[in-house]
Amino acid sequence: MSKTNLTRSAIETVIRNHLPDARLSVFSAKARLNADLAIDSIMLLQLIVHLELEHGLHVPEEALLTHQLETIEDLEALLVATGNTEVAP
Repeated sequence: MSKTNLTRSAIETVIRNHLPDARLSVFSAKARLNADLAIDSIMLLQLIVHLELEHGLHVPEEALLTHQLETIEDLEALLVATGNTEVAP
C-alpha cells in the first residue's frame, strides 16, 4: 500500500473513530472537509491531534496557518510536505 493510501486510511480511521458527526459516506480524496464531510475547524484540530497521537503523523502549527486545507487530498499533501515518513498502524 502506498504512503498516500496509508495516510488516507489513517485519516478515515480517525474520522470514523473520533468524529461521529462527520459524513463518512462521501469520504474520498476529493471530499471537502467542511462542505462534504461536515468537519468544522474544531473537528479538524481534533482530527490532527488524533493523527499525531495514534498514527505518529505530525503537522507543525505554522503549517496549519500557511496551508489551505479544503479537501482530504490537501490534508494528505500537508502531512507528506511536513516530513511525515511513516504511518503507524
